[in-house]
Amino acid sequence: MGISTSALTAEALKLTMPAASFSRSTESNNQDKVSMGTIAARDCRRILELSETVAAIVLLADCQALELRGDSAGRTRELRERVRKAVPSLEADRRQDLDIEHVLAMYRTGELRIDASMD
Repeated sequence: MGISTSALTAEALKLTMPAASFSRSTESNNQDKVSMGTIAARDCRRILELSETVAAIVLLADCQALELRGDSAGRTRELRERVRKAVPSLEADRRQDLDIEHVLAMYRTGELRIDASMD
């Protein structure tokens, strides 16, 4: 998971290169008005998706750490319990891409809200 978050973060950082740096002349070098806005918007969307994936991985790691270190209280416990309804604790080596996808799906549907109570 650590290697994955590092790779995802590196990809996001690469996408922060200004799209305008790649503007091309048009009309036989008569115009330099190629809009890079759509490219920048797609890069932004990808950066957000990568950031959500990193956050999902960190949440899974946090849940595991809380279980190894001891119980949690309040909002933290509520969030951990919600995650554990969909993704079991890691007790043996297994693929975790599906765990990440489960957490992402829960977040994207509003089932996991990190900003307020989930009641």
